[in-house]
Amino acid sequence: MLTDAQTLTGKGWDTYGQIAHRISWPQSVDGKPSAVIADCQDSSQSGSYETSTGYKRTVGVPRDHMQGILLRSDDGIWRVQQVFYLKDEPC
Repeated sequence: MLTDAQTLTGKGWDTYGQIAHRISWPQSVDGKPSAVIADCQDSSQSGSYETSTGYKRTVGVPRDHMQGILLRSDDGIWRVQQVFYLKDEPC
């Protein structure tokens, strides 16, 4: 992330806005050691812009469907095992 930030700064770009999250649990956890979490992200009010002109170089999308798999370790802490985009599945 730091390298990406330095690359943007070096090009005279910066980021703007915030990403809104719509978190859901597509499957019940029911005490299982794994869980699936979904996020229908709205990044339509965020992106990158040229700092000298204010020109928006990129703009996000209103519905970006992501899912992740969480595993509960022996210490009881949930950790992310995998994250992936669901390109063909609307949210």
